[in-house]
Amino acid sequence: MEREKQEQICQQLRMLAEGRHPLTGEELPLTGAFADAAVLRTLTQASHCLRDLLEQETPAPAHRPKRERRGKFCITSYQLSGILPLPEATGITAFVSAVEEQMGRDCGRLSPTAITKGLEERGFLLTRTKEDGRKQKVPTKEGEALGIYMEERRGYRGAYEAVLYTPKVQLYILNHLGDLVPGAVMEEDDFTFS
Repeated sequence: MEREKQEQICQQLRMLAEGRHPLTGEELPLTGAFADAAVLRTLTQASHCLRDLLEQETPAPAHRPKRERRGKFCITSYQLSGILPLPEATGITAFVSAVEEQMGRDCGRLSPTAITKGLEERGFLLTRTKEDGRKQKVPTKEGEALGIYMEERRGYRGAYEAVLYTPKVQLYILNHLGDLVPGAVMEEDDFTFS
């Protein structure tokens, strides 16, 4: 169905929900089904659902600007001990952003790729080649036991599988950051404050 027709149907549903004739705009008598608040509520919800679906089909947003370079991530074990995991399972990028937010800009930029590489080297993740030839990280049995799991999600490009890290895994990453990302955790004597 063409987008123009879909938008027309959405508009007609909205008019019906407002108690107006979908073609003429005249007010409909509040009798029969139109006298039932549940019917009007259903029509309103249907028009909102269709509108939301139409908005999801908009073209992909413009590319985000490149992230600012801030240097290699360096943190002391004392500073690291004050970082808290997020209360819910999340993707690695959101977790890294939360760590950087808690530490501030002076610690540099922590690489999500470096963390996933470290987890892969320790047997918690592996790289799988999908049917379309693209590579994807997936949890191993050890990773699943630790709390890494896959969840299907929907984005503007359609369905995809996201790798999620529970708070238990986030705590593991924080406790082993020095092993996962060599050179990221420094002794207090080596860390220079600016």
